[in-house]
Amino acid sequence: MGVIDRIEEEYVDVSTSRRSLWEVLELVAGAVVLVVVGGALAGYLLGRGAGIAVGGLLAAILAVTVVSQAYWAATGRADYRE
Repeated sequence: MGVIDRIEEEYVDVSTSRRSLWEVLELVAGAVVLVVVGGALAGYLLGRGAGIAVGGLLAAILAVTVVSQAYWAATGRADYRE
């Protein structure tokens, strides 16, 4: 079994299981920290407008990720099962 096959097998294994509420909350907390730190760092290095823009962009991207993971937490991923 090659490296790619092992990675794919692990991905399918993780994707088919349901996420716990704790894992979704960890994702939300990590997303909030990333948005705050990323926005603050961009604001410090590039100015306030850039910081707000970077923070907003990160917030939008991570909001989609959190909603997606919350959905899969509730439903599971039966479509990955063979």
